[in-house]
Amino acid sequence: MLPINCIVLFFLLSSFFPFTISTFNLTFPIPHPNPNEVAQEVQRRVNASISRRETLQTTQKDISSCLTGNPIDDCWKCDPDWPNNRQRLADCAIGFGQYAKGGKGGEYYIVTDSSDDDAVTPKPGTLRYAVIQEEPLWIVFPSNMHVKLKQELIFNSYKTLDGRGANVHITGG
Repeated sequence: MLPINCIVLFFLLSSFFPFTISTFNLTFPIPHPNPNEVAQEVQRRVNASISRRETLQTTQKDISSCLTGNPIDDCWKCDPDWPNNRQRLADCAIGFGQYAKGGKGGEYYIVTDSSDDDAVTPKPGTLRYAVIQEEPLWIVFPSNMHVKLKQELIFNSYKTLDGRGANVHITGG
């Protein structure tokens, strides 16, 4: 009986203190404490990726063709099955966005319609329809596409735009 009383007491006490609600916030309440450290880590990874590519170009031509000198691209590009494992890209992030969840774990949404005729009630298949959905989505484009926005595009949380494999341009707004 004592553990249940403790849980109830804890819940009641915590509900009276507004600052306790903020302790459950999963975002950073302040900017990164050392932004220069983040920038230096990104630069270190870029330099390592470039060095690795240069070394392999002289020794192993077949492997170096998938290495780009960009550590994010190097993370996924050498996997020949990347189109079937697109969400692996979320594990490749570096810098300030490395802990962003984006659409990882969500359904795939395929943009099939490049129109942007109605910002209030967009048609399914459009980019605008995808970004207003509540659930996490990994948004992909099956072919080359030019989306001309009529108004600004505001994303709900947990969305990833993945234009790999297609030439995608989003303009206007």
